[in-house]
Amino acid sequence: MEIINHGTWSGYVPDPYPANLPPNISFAKNDVSGRDWYDALYSETPLCAADSVKVTATKEADGSWRLQAASVDATRVFPHSQLLIEIIGYAGTNPQADFGQKRYDAATNTISEFQKPPRSVTPRQIRLALNQIGLRQQVEDWVKSQDQDTQDNWSYATEFVEDNPLLVACVAAVGKTEADKTALFDLALTL
Repeated sequence: MEIINHGTWSGYVPDPYPANLPPNISFAKNDVSGRDWYDALYSETPLCAADSVKVTATKEADGSWRLQAASVDATRVFPHSQLLIEIIGYAGTNPQADFGQKRYDAATNTISEFQKPPRSVTPRQIRLALNQIGLRQQVEDWVKSQDQDTQDNWSYATEFVEDNPLLVACVAAVGKTEADKTALFDLALTL
């Protein structure tokens, strides 16, 4: 598959406004070329190939791009305040299922799964959850048997992230599984 990055698009109001169009139509233009989206769709030289997949993407807080609408039919996507990519050579049957909510890396021009950030809880939440499942004392005893850095991390952390090495080691040390740790975080997030 080939991926073509068509850049970001912004909303605008044409001046003069086209005659005979309702006042609530949205317009978008390419931020670099200034080409109008409707022109990109309907001109004699359309921006995208008819059989390619057109995909919009929104920028995440971390700077990455999350793919949104994906369709062979360009009229089903609208890149207002979004990035537009085009995928050529797609052999699947459901572009939305195959590309929607994936991650696009503009630097490498690649698409990958969007990894959820690990969950985190407060020290209060983790301790209350440990109390409820009856493991608080066992965990406290294990922490006391560890080096000073581990004890400081347990005592002074401002949050506990689910994949934190301290928690991973503690779970194994008290004879619990990854599923038990997941259940602990599920519970802690409710407290």
